[in-house]
Amino acid sequence: MTGISTKKSHTLILVSASLAMLMVKLDAFIVNISLPTIAQNFGCSRDIVSMVLLAYLVASTATLLLFGMLGDRLGLKKIFISGFILFTIGSLFCGMSTNIVLLIISRFIQGLGGSMLVANCLAIIGQFLPHDKIGSAYGVLTTISSIGVSLGAPLGGFITYYASWHWVFLINVPIGIFAIWLSAKYIPSEKKEKFSFKGFDFTGALLALFAFTFLIFAFNSFDNRGLEVIMPYAALVITALLFYFFISREKKAIHPILDLNLFSMKALTFALIASLLASSANFGYAYLMPFYLEKELGLTSNVVGMLLLISSLVVMVLAPFAGKMSDKIKPVRICTAALIVGVLDYVFFSSVAGMLQIWGPVIFLFFSGIFLGLFLSPNNKMIMDMATDGKQGIVSATSNTFTSVAAVIGVSVFQMIFSLTTGGDNAHPSLLQNVAGVRNAFICGAVLLVFALIFTRFSRNAQARRK
Repeated sequence: MTGISTKKSHTLILVSASLAMLMVKLDAFIVNISLPTIAQNFGCSRDIVSMVLLAYLVASTATLLLFGMLGDRLGLKKIFISGFILFTIGSLFCGMSTNIVLLIISRFIQGLGGSMLVANCLAIIGQFLPHDKIGSAYGVLTTISSIGVSLGAPLGGFITYYASWHWVFLINVPIGIFAIWLSAKYIPSEKKEKFSFKGFDFTGALLALFAFTFLIFAFNSFDNRGLEVIMPYAALVITALLFYFFISREKKAIHPILDLNLFSMKALTFALIASLLASSANFGYAYLMPFYLEKELGLTSNVVGMLLLISSLVVMVLAPFAGKMSDKIKPVRICTAALIVGVLDYVFFSSVAGMLQIWGPVIFLFFSGIFLGLFLSPNNKMIMDMATDGKQGIVSATSNTFTSVAAVIGVSVFQMIFSLTTGGDNAHPSLLQNVAGVRNAFICGAVLLVFALIFTRFSRNAQARRK
């Protein structure tokens, strides 16, 4: 870092982490609007083209723990830069794919790179920035994440319409090359022991991969199917067995990919559960709200897109402020206040759905932005503050694994409740039945946030007892 001020180097480290978060979040959503065009281009069905999404989701979720462990053992910088390289190569291959099989494989490679980045992104901040700046940095990352989520679909549509779906992926290549250079130059190197595959937990890595794959498949199988289909339940049984064998393996492994001792810290465990529950409610509403706005209120897709920006814009404004606040006061207090706002917001919308027309969603989305803006950054800081030296990577990866699983759970649970209320795909529900389905789903969201609030309090009490 010779020739550059410490303050500037910290800023550039944050820029590197922000680029990682932006690219990964953007690509989680940017391809969705291009799928019909891709399906038409390759002449494949909707089920086949959905594998473009599933491949990315499996790769980016099932390997987070592995890359978090490797970050701690090999060095955060090495895995982080490798993530940028793999993500950039995967993006290039996606854009150059000449058939659907190559595109699916390339998306899997891209997902692996995204997993490397996300697994160690929070740890990079926690390790290399001053402690009194970490909360603010997490606030910036939360804002960047919101930008990625908000711009994903509109940007994907714009690129697909004015250029081609190939550029949805190729746009990552120059950004990725710049990010590789920036990270290599300004993220400090760490002295780590020479890596050896002796004792490496290959069995645990495979069990985790298959367990998360079956978990994702199980929850996605609930979508629009109702309770009569046995497939998701069989997949959940297999998932439970795989996780049982995975935990048994981790107890015996010399170098486990998941340090089970982390969960002996009750404060950390409770904070992770709270994050899982809150994120599930968030992803659930984000999935169901567009359907409500289009089908029940009759709004066009461009108007729906503008309305959904309300929440993200509030998060973008509020998250940096909440991050700075968490550097000065206990993050758990901010998280508690945020969850109370969230509970009241979900209860409000479940009560007024179908009555206030457009004003109901507008009010909900505004206060949802306040809830998320106040919760996300302090929650990240609360979790990472509990990471001991040498464990930042695996704690970061574990936190992001919980968030990724929450996305699957939230969407599936909201959809399942809505489907069960309205009679499933083959039924022709009335407007009142559809509204009832939305209300029941948002009541479930409120319940999830109540439990998140309870576990946040548990975390606070457990942390107080440790002191």
